[in-house]
Amino acid sequence: MVRSRLGFPNGILLDYPFLNSGPLARLGKVMGRHDVNVLETELQLKIKGQRTLERAYFQGRDYVWLYHLSRAWRRYDLDDYDIYHFDGDVPFIFGSRILRKLTGKRIVTHFFGSELRKWGMNRYLRDYAQLRFTSELDHTKIDPSLIFVPIPYAVGSVKPRERENNVLRVGHSPTRRTAKGTQDIIAAINELKEDMSFEFLIIEGVPHWKCMELKATCDIGIDQIGNYAGTGYGRSGLEFLALGIPTITEIPDEYEKLLPAHPFIKATKRSFKEILRLVLTNSRLRQTKRRQGIKWVHHFPNPKRIISRIYEEYGKKGWIC
Repeated sequence: MVRSRLGFPNGILLDYPFLNSGPLARLGKVMGRHDVNVLETELQLKIKGQRTLERAYFQGRDYVWLYHLSRAWRRYDLDDYDIYHFDGDVPFIFGSRILRKLTGKRIVTHFFGSELRKWGMNRYLRDYAQLRFTSELDHTKIDPSLIFVPIPYAVGSVKPRERENNVLRVGHSPTRRTAKGTQDIIAAINELKEDMSFEFLIIEGVPHWKCMELKATCDIGIDQIGNYAGTGYGRSGLEFLALGIPTITEIPDEYEKLLPAHPFIKATKRSFKEILRLVLTNSRLRQTKRRQGIKWVHHFPNPKRIISRIYEEYGKKGWIC
């Protein structure tokens, strides 16, 4: 919809306003949208836009977005497709106008991130979508009808680290500190540093290329602890694995079946300090997890594998042969 702020390649840009702008950020703060934390015990399916203020905002935004969309619609013949696979729950706009326009087409929604977990499902997509995917482990608890496929990740030209630092460096790259349990991580690391020598690097607020450059200087990675705003791992954890860096994260046992033979080093908020101590002091464990991680990240989240899995579901619907 808008240009990537992290330097990723852009596709067709609709240049929608009210996304990542200063005024919107301030409004989002008033509406509580910056707080994406949802505890495992609070997971439930909610319907988005039920609150009066939120619904009014979405409706007003739709009018503005439709103006921008109409130009792109004609230019790119956006009604000339058979299957519409939407990222998240915004089918070009929040309301049903475009979905009604696409009557007879195949509609798919695919959830990433915190939107479904925190704010709920778009009620129009709930009614119109014939297939619903998620790449978030805990979404399968919110709505068991969602089909889980892993977060796609292409290793590409990422080269694994070849040797460790003389003084081990631990890295953590949170998009939101509150969502990744960063304060818990910092507290545990400060305690460990009282009797251990290692470096700790927090990577945030930099372009993606710089983030990867800094990650490549680390010997141990930390994805998230606490399951505050999601469960398991995110793109950050996959990047650490691709760099050959053993990675610690929290994965509840109930989701293990969705991540066969994963190489992550599991920890909880309570066990994190001692797990990190173990990884810092056990070079054999680090090397084992390094090898396992590189192998797994080339296979399990491979985009070609993910696309094949999605096409398999398309085939079950008779949409493709």
